[in-house]
Amino acid sequence: MSVNLGSLKRKFTCCEIDYADKFAYCGTTSGDFVEVNLERAIFKRLGPVKSLFSLGVQTLGVLPNGDIIVGGGDGRLAKISIQSMQTKFETTVLGGVTSISFTGDFTHFFCGTNQSNIYWVEADMLNAELRNTCHHTRINDIAFPNNYSDVFATCAKNDIRVWNAKNRQELLRIQVPNLECHCVTFMNDGKSILGGWDDGKIRSFYPQSGKLMYVVNDAHIHGVTALACTSDCKRIVSGGMEGEVRVWKISKQLQTMEASMKEHRGRVWSV
Repeated sequence: MSVNLGSLKRKFTCCEIDYADKFAYCGTTSGDFVEVNLERAIFKRLGPVKSLFSLGVQTLGVLPNGDIIVGGGDGRLAKISIQSMQTKFETTVLGGVTSISFTGDFTHFFCGTNQSNIYWVEADMLNAELRNTCHHTRINDIAFPNNYSDVFATCAKNDIRVWNAKNRQELLRIQVPNLECHCVTFMNDGKSILGGWDDGKIRSFYPQSGKLMYVVNDAHIHGVTALACTSDCKRIVSGGMEGEVRVWKISKQLQTMEASMKEHRGRVWSV
């Protein structure tokens, strides 16, 4: 079917048809959507009024009463009135909205985002509850605490996360803006989480709150790629991107290098 849009020019990203098969709603990269009469193949209206989605409309859903649920690339979820094309309710989720799936009675729907988050959303007022989450980039390392398997930590390009191994729920998220974590480990006493970062620093965090405990500055020039701790928790062994292996004496107040070795020609992957 060909529809004449006149002088209107848009690049379409998604399409949804109402339950009477009379109208189609097509989302665009311009941040709005087009209403098309299917019987006559003519353009009817643009929506929403005034409030455009800055990164485009990525997905659409139509409720039985005709109202439209719009998911934007900027993380906005909006409920648009079919009569006025104005926004009734709006909420924001983490990541651009990529999918919407309604329950059988249309009282709720699942919402997926491009940052690997799944939300359970109430369709009337758009109250969103985070149901599941994971890393949306590659995972660089996984670590369990010493002699304890109920929790584990993972690190990826954007953050460190601690998970409950039994119910697979996220317990803690540690983020350092604009930095990638190459490796993660727990101190043997379980009192801190160590991360090796691409800025060459080793950072230690409290496992309950995720707050910073201490930083080993300039541990490795081009990034810390491997970490291990001694059984007495007084020393850390680190590997670097350039093949260095270094031993650090650790306390909350002072971190000093005790030894440095350069036997590898490339990245140290594990110590």
